[in-house]
Amino acid sequence: MYEKIAKFYDRLGWSQFPLKLWDQMENYFKQENFHPSNHLDIACGTGVLSIKAVTEGLLSEGLDFSIDMLEFARENAKSKNVDINFYHEDMRNFNLNKKYDLITCTYDAINHLLTIDEWKQTFTQVKNHLNNNGMFIFDCNTQKALKERWNSIQINKDSKGNYMIQKAIHYEDKGISTASFTVFFKEENGLFDSFEDTFTEIAFSSTEVINLLREVGFEEISITDTNFNRIDHPDEEYRNVYICK
Repeated sequence: MYEKIAKFYDRLGWSQFPLKLWDQMENYFKQENFHPSNHLDIACGTGVLSIKAVTEGLLSEGLDFSIDMLEFARENAKSKNVDINFYHEDMRNFNLNKKYDLITCTYDAINHLLTIDEWKQTFTQVKNHLNNNGMFIFDCNTQKALKERWNSIQINKDSKGNYMIQKAIHYEDKGISTASFTVFFKEENGLFDSFEDTFTEIAFSSTEVINLLREVGFEEISITDTNFNRIDHPDEEYRNVYICK
């Protein structure tokens, strides 16, 4: 997964979401008087969140299942003159033999795990790597998002002349959505570089997710929007942020 998209990921602007979420996290940490000293980002992609955390004074590490993504993560860290450990690991069964104050999983990476057992496996590993009084924060697409936003055809052109075509279909009986992305990037010579890749996501109700988190040992669970404002009806939103202690 992500072999084709790795070199385009940052150019697509997809790395901006975790950076914006981090800014909101910091505001939330101040409100909660939470001062993490170390951090692990699972499904870290091109490493931007760990790089941001290091620049904010944390010791941060990242892991990802994609070797291609990790190559770009290491290049990004080098370009920022920061030293970060990036591990080639599966978030369902990683074991780093250390614990962290803060663990994150952003930009609906968890939705790419297509069974509820895989979500539970991931939550279990996160809990095992979390310090006492530590915090796990992840965001996910909701069932509403997959039904309404991952069930269409969209064609977008940006100001630089790049095109992205998204063809998505929702399978109601399976509760999953599959999206095919075709991207054309305009190079300086006027020619286009391109790729096509397909992703599948699944979502579960907030009740199911909370029950899983409690089963693996999390006791305090809050659901917010991406501005870290608590929401009363999470299943009616498109994206949920879970804060777990």
